[in-house]
Amino acid sequence: MPFHLSLPRLSQMAVFTGRDRPEHSGRLLLFGLWLLAVSGQRTTPVPLQREKVGVRLSGYPRKHNEGRVEVSYEGEWGTICDDDFKLDNAVVLCRMMGFTTAVGWTHSAKYGKGTGRVWLDNLDCRGTEKDVSECKSLGWGQTDCTHEEDAGVICKDERIPGFVDSNIISVQSEQIEEVRLRPAVPNARQRLPVTEGFVEVQYKGQWEQVCDNGWIYKNSRVVCGMLGFPAERRTNKRFYK
Repeated sequence: MPFHLSLPRLSQMAVFTGRDRPEHSGRLLLFGLWLLAVSGQRTTPVPLQREKVGVRLSGYPRKHNEGRVEVSYEGEWGTICDDDFKLDNAVVLCRMMGFTTAVGWTHSAKYGKGTGRVWLDNLDCRGTEKDVSECKSLGWGQTDCTHEEDAGVICKDERIPGFVDSNIISVQSEQIEEVRLRPAVPNARQRLPVTEGFVEVQYKGQWEQVCDNGWIYKNSRVVCGMLGFPAERRTNKRFYK
């Protein structure tokens, strides 16, 4: 939808509107520029700069094949705005996570509002891309969205044969196939999803427990991200003695 801005002076704060939903409004801080005119059309999406991008599902309530979609760019996890989102976008994102395709997508933070940056806005994939970085958008971090507009995806519950997750942990040049939490306290055994417990990894078809020697909270953050959770939280170690 077109919008219009009056002529602000240096460092003047201007309020802009004109999105197709009434709650969309924002502020634009102008530094040392005379703004003479604004085009009535949205900025044309452009190809993203190619960088290694991680993708995960997060939020609640959800199943393992659906959720708020989050992407990692320059080591920081963020969300995708639902503006102009479409099924082709979901297809690319689901394939990046090892699912064969997508069966739907959601808008308006159905799986809860994310945190951090809103990394992508006006994402425009054809559906054939191997990575979301091959799709067009307004650019990394270029958005007027809030987390109330976080997009979600619903992937088909069918895995790509032989798929290896690009977000896996590497140990001595060998790849861990999967990670899980084994409940350690009685209450946790009755709750789904499992949010705390002993960390176990699958290696060469066998599940093994991870030793806590040298363990740091950054490790917990990685494991939680692999399981689809947005962050880690400290626990009382006495429960696990």
